[in-house]
Amino acid sequence: MRLKKVMAFALAGIMSMSVVACGGSSTTKDGNTGGSVSYPGTPDANMVTVDLRAEPPELNSLLTTDVASGDILREVISGLYKLDANDNPVPELATDTQVSEDGRTYTMKLREDAKWSNGEPVTAHDFVFAYQSVCDPKTASTYAFIMYENLENGLDVYEGKKDPSELGVKAIDDYTLEVTFTNPIPYAKHLFTFSTYYPMNQKAYEEIGADRYAKDADKIVTNGPYKIAEWVHDDHVTLEKNPDYYNADEIKIEKVKYLMMKDANARMNAFKAGQVDGIELTGEQIEQLTNEGVETNKYVDNGVWYLQYNTKKAGLNNAKIRQALGLAVDTKSLCDNVRKDGSVPATGLVPTGIAGANETKYRDKAGDMIQYNMEEAKKLLEEGLKEEGLTAETFKISLITDDTTVAQKEAAFYQEQWKQALGISVDVKPMPFKARLQAMQDGDFDIAFAGWVPDYNDPMTFLELFTTTNGNNYGKYSSEEYDKLIKEARNEVDVEKRQELLIQAETMLVKTDAPVFPLYFSVKPYVLSSKVQNVTRTGFQEWDFTDGAEIVTK
Repeated sequence: MRLKKVMAFALAGIMSMSVVACGGSSTTKDGNTGGSVSYPGTPDANMVTVDLRAEPPELNSLLTTDVASGDILREVISGLYKLDANDNPVPELATDTQVSEDGRTYTMKLREDAKWSNGEPVTAHDFVFAYQSVCDPKTASTYAFIMYENLENGLDVYEGKKDPSELGVKAIDDYTLEVTFTNPIPYAKHLFTFSTYYPMNQKAYEEIGADRYAKDADKIVTNGPYKIAEWVHDDHVTLEKNPDYYNADEIKIEKVKYLMMKDANARMNAFKAGQVDGIELTGEQIEQLTNEGVETNKYVDNGVWYLQYNTKKAGLNNAKIRQALGLAVDTKSLCDNVRKDGSVPATGLVPTGIAGANETKYRDKAGDMIQYNMEEAKKLLEEGLKEEGLTAETFKISLITDDTTVAQKEAAFYQEQWKQALGISVDVKPMPFKARLQAMQDGDFDIAFAGWVPDYNDPMTFLELFTTTNGNNYGKYSSEEYDKLIKEARNEVDVEKRQELLIQAETMLVKTDAPVFPLYFSVKPYVLSSKVQNVTRTGFQEWDFTDGAEIVTK
């Protein structure tokens, strides 16, 4: 949802530009796939080392928004539910779940043998404390919306109109938790797997202090399969198996080390030198390893990458001009000749792996909404410029992007496409990730190359981004009709009718108004050493070592 996005936008920016994307639902659960050549991996007998690419910015689950932090938290915190190897929510701390007849209230019995690393039992009160803290504006949780927009009385509590005790979460007793939503939510159990819905040990949080909590390895209390043994900032995080985890016998790998290598070439050199067991790959690196006889892996991760327009800028306030800029990009050529990693042209905003109504895929029902059309782009641009009193020569805009080599290569492709197809010159402005994000937040941009990863397996996680008040709506798109469709979809109980409302909203977003123009659905290519197998890698679980991952004994 909304702000995995300050960082999923954020980290997505970092990741995309090193040819990593985000979000989705195909699963890869394997080690080396059988090429004639393999790399043996790191020498540590009991530890697997993988590349996280970036320092996890925030391991406080009340505040976290990014992919890297989520990768760590998933291994060290147990919530009500967890995702299995196929991204299905399965019970974790919730041993029995009863759902009310109206579909709004979930009453869950909790395990009584789970404990925090400070020795305290994990109870229903830990969830109540966490949820109330998230919905307290003083906490400044970027992801608070994922709770207050869903839980009963959530917005009133967040705005101070009701007491936190009236929030839709209650401890019936120490090991019985009741969660009540405003409306029935088809993806409720998936929400329970998300980091914002994790429990928090109140005693530890208050003793350590909110400003210091989770800033170092010794300042976080965990209850999951692993605990944080070491955190050397901007270098690595090392996890050790938690002997007190209720299901410790099923965790086969004793230690997991996450490196933070930002340079793609450094990653490859480290992999070949046996310093790391798993890395992400660029398109060129796929070709390189394939030529060596090494078989690589990839999965459709359901990240979507798009042009986001500042709709308040002259010229870009015109939907025809926005459509023209998108339709003029040959996305097949982009995927085949620039990215070269298996990414495919986007046919809408919602990627192909996202669930739809009644065990179908949403994209299958919604169909193809956009595709490359240079002639239509020329026609729309001519009409739009005329309406705005502009010409191709007087229409001056720029594209902001990350300052990595890969990012600039991709931006140069868009620049050339617009020049050749539409006869317009677009300046490319590379900048460090933090600067790019700040520019977007400040509205100081014309076009930004951006991406999104799903927080849960439902189209709403993409489509709600562009409602008028959403914090990720950097282009300031505002449509009463679009907002109304999203609100109606949130309140609709009938799953087929709900899906139709979402399809109407998506059609308006990408075909009619085009405040964003989707370019491609991303694929995440990677390689593993022959040392490790059965690692779960999906768009919702970038690295997961709790579903049977193990070190191969030579």
